[in-house]
Amino acid sequence: MVKTVIAVLLPLLLILSLAFPVSAQPASSAWPMFRHDARHTGLSTFGGPNVPTLSWSYTTADSVWSSVAFGSGGEVYVGSMDNCFYAFTPAGALSWSYVTGGEIESSLAVGSDGTVYTGSGDHRFYAFKSDGMLSWSFLADDIIASSPVIGSDGTIYVGSKDNWLRAFTPAGERMWGRGKTHDLYSSPAIIPDGPICLGTDAGIITACDPADGLTSWSYATGSAVYSSPAIATNGRVYIGSENNCLYALRSTGKLTWSYRTEGAIWSSPAILSGAGCYFGSNDHRLYSLNPKGTLDWSYRTGAAIDISSPALGSGGRVYVGSQDNRLYAIKSNGKLAWSYETAGHVYASPSLGSDGRIYFGSNDNRVYCLGPTPTPTSTPTRTATPVPPEPTATPPIDLTADKTEYGTTGAISVTADVWPLTVPCYPFVRIVMADGSTLYYQSGVGFTASPVPYLGFEAGTILTAEPIRDYLALSASFSGIATGTYILEGGAVDMTQTTSASNLVYFGTVDREALKVR
Repeated sequence: MVKTVIAVLLPLLLILSLAFPVSAQPASSAWPMFRHDARHTGLSTFGGPNVPTLSWSYTTADSVWSSVAFGSGGEVYVGSMDNCFYAFTPAGALSWSYVTGGEIESSLAVGSDGTVYTGSGDHRFYAFKSDGMLSWSFLADDIIASSPVIGSDGTIYVGSKDNWLRAFTPAGERMWGRGKTHDLYSSPAIIPDGPICLGTDAGIITACDPADGLTSWSYATGSAVYSSPAIATNGRVYIGSENNCLYALRSTGKLTWSYRTEGAIWSSPAILSGAGCYFGSNDHRLYSLNPKGTLDWSYRTGAAIDISSPALGSGGRVYVGSQDNRLYAIKSNGKLAWSYETAGHVYASPSLGSDGRIYFGSNDNRVYCLGPTPTPTSTPTRTATPVPPEPTATPPIDLTADKTEYGTTGAISVTADVWPLTVPCYPFVRIVMADGSTLYYQSGVGFTASPVPYLGFEAGTILTAEPIRDYLALSASFSGIATGTYILEGGAVDMTQTTSASNLVYFGTVDREALKVR
C-alpha cells in the first residue's frame, strides 16, 4: 500500500514542481538590497580597501541618497534625487537608466531572476528587468522612500508615506496591504521565522505577520522612527529613534535595553552576531555597543551622521558617511583607518562589493567606487617597445565644459575628446534643459530641438581609428536662461543600426555632466 501511494505521489509532485516554480529569492550577490540582507545586518562577507583609490565615479543631475545594490553578475544599481534609476557595469560604464516622475530616495533590492525593485517620489513602486525594461509598477497614494526587502520565498515588502505596508509577489500581484499608525520611511526587515519589523513616523516600532500584515506586536518610543531595524539571529531587534535612543527589543517586542546619545538617530544600525551593534548619531559620533548595551567605543566625525548607515566589512572595519562630506573607515578598535572626502554631504549608506571595492553616493551628485591601492610591482628593465594604441574609452565622447556653474547670461565653451569610432557614427552634443526639454547643438548652426540629422559637431558621419583631442564641440553665448540644473550630454549615434530619428542607437554610452545656472 505504501509503495502504491508513493508511486502515485511522485509523478504528482513532479507535475506540481513544474507548474509552480520556486519563487525568486534575493540575488546571489555581494550586496543585493538595502543593509545587505533581509535582516538588515549591514554585514558583508567581503572587506573594503585598506587605502582608498578612486576606481570610478559617475555624475548624476542631483544628490545620491540611495544605497548601491548589486546583481548576480556584478551589475551596479543606484537611484538619484534627479528622478533617475541607473545601472552600471562593474567598470562604471552606464548600461541604462530609467526616468521616473519623482526623486528616488529608496534604495534598491535585486531578485535572483535579475529583477530590480525600487520606490520613487512619484508614488510608484517599480520592478525593472535587468535590461532596463519596466516589468511592472504599483501606484501608491504618496511617496515611497522606504527601501524594499525581499524574503526567502521571494515576497517583496515595502512601506510608503501613505502609511501602508504592502507585500507583492515577484510578478507584481499585491498579496496584501495594511495601514499602520503613520508614515513609513523605515525599511522593513524580517525576523528569522517570524514577522516583518519596521518603524513609523508616529514613533511606533511594529512587527507584522508576513502572511497577512496584521500586527504581531508594537513598541512605542515616543518619537519618530526613521531608522530601519537590524535583526540578530536570535530575533533581537536593534533600531534607532529621533528621541536620541538606540533600542534593543526581544523578538516578542519586549525591551531588553536602550542607549541614549546626544542626537537623533536616523542611521540604521549594523550588527555582528553576538558582538553588539554599530550606528551613527546626529551628535557627530559613530557608536559601538556590546550585546549588553554598554559602550565599547565611539568615534567623532566632523559633522552629523545623518541617514548614512554603517557597513561592516569582513575584516572588522566599519564604513559610514557624514555631513562633513566624508566617508569614514573605522577599525574594529574605534581608531580611524582612513577617510575619503567628496564635495557634498554623504547621506548614502555604503555598500561593499566582492572585489574589495566600496560604493556610495554623495550630495555632490556623484556615485563613487573606491578600490584598493594597486600593489606596486618591481620595475622591469627598460627595453624599446612599440607604444600600444590608446584603448577605446567608454563613453566614446568625453566632454569638458569650461566651468560647471554659470549665470543666467553668459557663454559656454565645451571641448571633447573623441575616441576611436570603429563604425560610422554621428557624434553629437546636446543639453537637457532645466525644464526637461532637449536641445541639440551643431557647429555653425546652433541649437535646435530636432535630432535630425542627428546633429553633431558637424553634419556628417565620422569613422576614425585615432583619438581626436580637444575638439571645440560647443561654443555659444546665451542670455536670460532659467536657473537650475542642466545636463550636458555627448555621444555618438551608430549609423549602422539607427533607422530613424525616433530610434537612435548609440555607439557605447553617453557622457553626462551636470551644469548649474544660478
